[in-house]
Amino acid sequence: MVDRLLEGNILNQNEDSEEYVLSPEEIARLVSLAETIIKNWDVSVEQIEVVQGGQMALVWKIHTSVGPICLKRIHRPEKKALFSINAQNYLAQKGTRVPGIIPNKNGVLYTKHGPFLFVVYEWIEGRPFELTVQEDLEFIMKGLADFHTASIGYKPPDGIPIFTKLGRWPNHYIKRCQQMETWKLMAKSMPDDPFSQLYLAEIDPFIQEGRDTLARLLNSEYRSWVGQLKASPTLCHQDYGTGNSLLGDDGQIWVIDLDTVSFDLPIRDLRKMIIPLLDTTGVWNEEQFNVMINAYESISPLTEKQKEIMFIDMLFPYELYDVIRERYVRKSPLLETELAEALEYERIKSGALNQLIL
Repeated sequence: MVDRLLEGNILNQNEDSEEYVLSPEEIARLVSLAETIIKNWDVSVEQIEVVQGGQMALVWKIHTSVGPICLKRIHRPEKKALFSINAQNYLAQKGTRVPGIIPNKNGVLYTKHGPFLFVVYEWIEGRPFELTVQEDLEFIMKGLADFHTASIGYKPPDGIPIFTKLGRWPNHYIKRCQQMETWKLMAKSMPDDPFSQLYLAEIDPFIQEGRDTLARLLNSEYRSWVGQLKASPTLCHQDYGTGNSLLGDDGQIWVIDLDTVSFDLPIRDLRKMIIPLLDTTGVWNEEQFNVMINAYESISPLTEKQKEIMFIDMLFPYELYDVIRERYVRKSPLLETELAEALEYERIKSGALNQLIL
């Protein structure tokens, strides 16, 4: 049985990354912190287990006399955290399959300690989805559609800011194109770096495709759809995938880790789910692409114009942008071959998507 999968800096990272294990002293400090925080809840604690440490969200499994619960430190600014906490509570109260929030002794959904908010959730047992298995792939996409549908109607309580990306895609495109232009200057300052030389030789057509994608978006019904949703918006998870969904022991899909939710067109989550997954194959898997979209639409159908907007957004070279950003912003020592693979994937993706756009 697999407990909740959690993103970020976990106790033992995956095989492809450098292993990081908390020291006994770090574990002791985190357990002590949890002991202090959990006193704000009316629970009988039997054992505290550190599930996630490091610099991101902290997560503990609190074993109580009536079963396990999840204590989490939200690693987000308070106003954003309050938006997502109340969104999750709204969904849970509706019966949506997200972990319910357990209020503290004062009936509040969170406890503030220092600059951070701490929240206690129901603990969900289950297994991760295996996206190479079609049944699992369909299950996870249907779960996303259910999540989107259930989120319609959420309004944060008075005094809590609304976090939305509705209408902001054009600005995001412009900013990324400008950054890719700026990174050319950095590449020119490294004449002996093979990654930079390949970047300079190949990037211009992709920057142009980014600009062309912006023009196509503005000529689509994007603004009209945004206008329609502003009255009753959809929540986007923003980080949906195998790490933030589980097939529960009850046979149902559970959506977890809603810290980054915001209002946006639902297809944003589809793009962020589908495009990186296809990128792992090195080719355009049309069958897998169609399976994912068809599964989503079996629960929440999209119009042809809405799908056109989705395909246009998928055209933008997000995956390439992320690779370049990793090299020039995060200073990761990426190899020339990694850039070459990203460039080739964008070419393959562009060819496939352009055939779908009317």
